[in-house]
Amino acid sequence: MNENTKYNESKQEQNIDLGSLIQKNKRFWWVFLLALIACMAVAALYLYKTPKTYLIMSNVLISDEKTSGSTGSSAAILKNLTGGLGGSKVDDEVIVINSHEIRHDVVKELKLNRTYFERKNFLKKINLYNTAPIAIDAPAEVFDTISKNLQFKLHIKNDGKVDIKVKTGFFETLADLKGLTLPATVKTEYGIFIINKTEFFKKGKDGRYIAYVSNNDASAEKLLKSMLVKLVSKKANVIYLRVSDTNKKRGKDILNTLEQIYNDRNQQEKDDNALSTAKFIDERLAIIYKDLAQSEINIEEFKRKNNIIDVEQQAKAIIAKQGTADKHAIALETRYRIVTMIQDFVKNPENKYAYIPFSADSTSASGSISAYNGLILKRMKLEGSALPNNQALQELDAQIDHMRANVQHGIANTLSALQVQIERARSVSNSSLDQMSNMPSQERISRDLYREQGIQNALYTFLLQKREENALTLAVTSPKGKVIDKPYAQTKPDAPNVSIVLGFALLMSIILPIIFLYLRNLLNTKFNSQEELGELTKSPILGEICHSKSGHELVVTPSKTSSVVELFKLVRNNIQFMLTNDNDKVILVTSSVSGEGKSFVSTNLAASYALLGKKVALVGMDIRSPKLADILRLKEIPGVTSYLSQKSVTVADIAQPCDQVSGLDVFVGGVIPPNPSELLISDRTQEFISQLRELYDIIVLDTAPIAMVSDTFAISKLADITIFVARANHTGKNFIKFFNDAVERGQLGKTAVILNDTNPRLSQGYGYGYGRGLDSDE
Repeated sequence: MNENTKYNESKQEQNIDLGSLIQKNKRFWWVFLLALIACMAVAALYLYKTPKTYLIMSNVLISDEKTSGSTGSSAAILKNLTGGLGGSKVDDEVIVINSHEIRHDVVKELKLNRTYFERKNFLKKINLYNTAPIAIDAPAEVFDTISKNLQFKLHIKNDGKVDIKVKTGFFETLADLKGLTLPATVKTEYGIFIINKTEFFKKGKDGRYIAYVSNNDASAEKLLKSMLVKLVSKKANVIYLRVSDTNKKRGKDILNTLEQIYNDRNQQEKDDNALSTAKFIDERLAIIYKDLAQSEINIEEFKRKNNIIDVEQQAKAIIAKQGTADKHAIALETRYRIVTMIQDFVKNPENKYAYIPFSADSTSASGSISAYNGLILKRMKLEGSALPNNQALQELDAQIDHMRANVQHGIANTLSALQVQIERARSVSNSSLDQMSNMPSQERISRDLYREQGIQNALYTFLLQKREENALTLAVTSPKGKVIDKPYAQTKPDAPNVSIVLGFALLMSIILPIIFLYLRNLLNTKFNSQEELGELTKSPILGEICHSKSGHELVVTPSKTSSVVELFKLVRNNIQFMLTNDNDKVILVTSSVSGEGKSFVSTNLAASYALLGKKVALVGMDIRSPKLADILRLKEIPGVTSYLSQKSVTVADIAQPCDQVSGLDVFVGGVIPPNPSELLISDRTQEFISQLRELYDIIVLDTAPIAMVSDTFAISKLADITIFVARANHTGKNFIKFFNDAVERGQLGKTAVILNDTNPRLSQGYGYGYGRGLDSDE
């Protein structure tokens, strides 16, 4: 089974033998000539009708805006506020540039949803980008709502009158107006359109024009198919832009407009972020300023109430230690306040999808805040070019919500850690205060007041720095995408390629006739050669037996050396290669239906083995229609059925020697029994084959056709190899499929095929060494 499968796969991997196919059908040379003429005519028509398409290209450098003079959180904050790349890659900018929203804006800006053509003749029309004598206008909402592409056919006559027909599709006409003057109003079910003259309109000129009007979104989708946006290299921040267009100027305008809209959107996004941050900083500055002023008033009132001028001269050593502890405490509490501000900002529902303006530097929350800000930046970019129900936007919102929870958790952990550090610093400070037992209590109060003032002053200074950095961001107006190469067009058209078109036409003029001839042969339900049979079956083909004109059924005898005899010897040798074990000696021969030469092949195959000096048994197992007795002119009884039905009958009782071939014993079928299937599946059959194995070197079983009865399947397990006989120009391809199915189901064991009754004149080499020719059997 596995060998058959491998053989079939190797057959399928072979290409069609085109030379053989053409040789067999060379009388159809005129088909190739007609195909050549037709293909070249179609190619010429295609080249004439198809407008030339050019590639327009441009390169844009994406700036990676980085801050200088800042470290830690300040650098991260300013990068976010200035609209820099942050944690994103240039790959994100490729998606933004190629987004539907930007392409939609390009379509609206250049009115690409309206294209105009002048028809020169039935086959050719010329694109009139920005040079059309007429222009079609409508309210803006019409171009966003029309659901179908509209075709305006205009015939401008010498007298200035114009005929207008509006269609959608091939058969639906929306309007058909005659004798109008421009400007003209055309009412359709999709809206009202106004057709005006342009500066290119010429009086007294007769012309036919076609205008196509479509939805802005549909035009944006169409633009996507002609565009290519990709990175030049993974190591570079350069994006390659390309558009294919039949009009060079339109292609350049598309890329120029695309780059301009992209830069304008990024600048607007950066300004919006900076303004939002500036508002937040100003609000916090006002609050901190009030707290700082109140701290200074408290210090002033305390000094005035307690007449304190300078207490730093007392216990200098203790005060120095106390001062160090206070500085550390102030720094920790400052960070604690900053983190608290971040916590308040995150918890505010109004800031659900806003930047976190500060970062908790060197804390457990800094990493999650940086990642959160990165997601927010991506969302702001995607939100500008995506619809509210966009799947990518919804997935990004889900990531932001999850990350916000991580940020809040990190902030809570940071506050807890800072609280512990603050308490530890206060413990050190209190320890120093305890050593100052002789100092007045006013000193402790004054230090608390100064500590609070220091915290408020640090916060105020921090916010002032952020305000200056944000002001710098607003002042920067450099474009994010710097055009390295302005849009330029190739000098030679990209399509259609004349050489490729003509080459393809020439190739098709060869392929199409071959396909025609191949299909013609494929539709034939019969086959006549070993090659054709090999394409149909999974089993290996042992060879073919050509037609014999001798009129005798037994052609393999010691005295004959015809081509048929040699072919049987060749088949015999091929069978020996498949009988790999020493005990392999039972050969079962069958076919699909009667009349395919099964008994003829069985008889002569057995005779060919006998010529080797082997002791051979030819057994007629087709007990429904036994033929061996007629073929070899032997007694019809006793036969195989006698042995199977009567235990008293022995093998020797039914064996008949063949007079023409020495060493060949024949076991005829015998009397046709009423229960052939039951006899063949009985233990007596297995015993019969076992005895033959002991007595003979080769056993050839002539069995019933498999497509007519199931007898052969019952005894196939007793054979070492099953040979299926197919007859040229007789056996149908459907019977070969039936045989293949039986092989795949494992009903026939190891199988091989012999093609019988082939035409010797269609074969090659069979007449070698035989002076009387291929048909000679004498």
